[in-house]
Amino acid sequence: MNSVSQSRRRRLSAAAVLGAIALTATACGGGGGSGEGDTVVIGYTGPLSGGGAAYGENVKIGLEMVIDDLNADGVEVDGNPVTLELKSLDDKYAPSTAASNAQRLADQDKAPVVVSPNAGAIKAIQQINSGRSNFLISAYTSDPAIMQADNPLTMMIPPNFESYADEFSETAMEHGGKKLALLGTESEYGQQWTKSIKDAWSEAGGKIGGDNSVDYATVSDFAGPVSKALSEKPDAIFVGGPSQPTALIMEEARKQGFKGSFLVMDQAKLDEMATVTKIDNLKNSVGVLPVSEYEDPGTKDFLKKFAEKAGEKKVPTSETALNYQGIAIIAKAMEVAGTTDDPEKIREAIGEALPEVDDKYKVNGFPDEITEQGHLLNPNLEATFLDEDGKYTKVPIEQVSDDK
Repeated sequence: MNSVSQSRRRRLSAAAVLGAIALTATACGGGGGSGEGDTVVIGYTGPLSGGGAAYGENVKIGLEMVIDDLNADGVEVDGNPVTLELKSLDDKYAPSTAASNAQRLADQDKAPVVVSPNAGAIKAIQQINSGRSNFLISAYTSDPAIMQADNPLTMMIPPNFESYADEFSETAMEHGGKKLALLGTESEYGQQWTKSIKDAWSEAGGKIGGDNSVDYATVSDFAGPVSKALSEKPDAIFVGGPSQPTALIMEEARKQGFKGSFLVMDQAKLDEMATVTKIDNLKNSVGVLPVSEYEDPGTKDFLKKFAEKAGEKKVPTSETALNYQGIAIIAKAMEVAGTTDDPEKIREAIGEALPEVDDKYKVNGFPDEITEQGHLLNPNLEATFLDEDGKYTKVPIEQVSDDK
């Protein structure tokens, strides 16, 4: 009575095998992979709608590109193949929404790293990333306050913006004069930049007019603020916010007869602004070096792949290139640490991982070290001066400390 027929034994054996396969697939995470190894989510919270959508999309393109390349090359952690998957959430530049998004990505999607490109959002996320859920913040901001928070699970990617102030001031004075007008954006970040430029300009012996900062996100007619700034007869003007409104402010200043130089904060990109206004309106300006002017081992191939993905008319910015590098560094740190789910070990392994990153991922001033606080440092940081002939001249930048 307890005997089982041979055909039934074969059916039970097949069912057991299929059940084991299903359990294995569930344990490995599934979804977006090749069916082998683990799938690891890279989380991204950024502005994907509203006024900051273009900026947020620039970041997202870089993340998509690097994940495609890493998966094609193959990532192996502790002897196991790993497939990376990007999950993006829109925070519309709202810090509270960004923090909620980051928590969701960490809790629901088990993301060991979350990318954020907004200083206010990063500060909010730093309040939650080493508590109930541990995850590494890949921080795309040049605000030194991010490092001053002493958050053990933060990797800051761009240079500290305060590094630019002295050289920007000296370069602008060389090509103009000593009276500066202020037309930066009214955001918290913009006002930090304004203070840094004011301090550096004064220390260099210059004079500063009134603060005519304007809300770049809501103002569309810049004629009034520009006219007020020009009434002080400045030799140079500090401008900066997103590239599009910054370009329109510079265009308006030229229309009203301004012949002097511009100091352009790092959020705005000269080559991207040249798609909004004539390059003649941008000449005699000091700003961050365009990606196309870098000579890292992977820059040319990166530019080619970017054009294939985004189109020939779209300009690759540092938002795209530096986040491309950043995730390549984190992926290599996972390999070095032998883990995809322990953010502390991944963060600790970044220094050792840097020299192991393949040259193809070095595209925009690749860093050679990470500070104890978590800041990636490029030893040969450069800005640029766009001269009267429309040519870029590189300007060496000495990086300042992140300490208060």
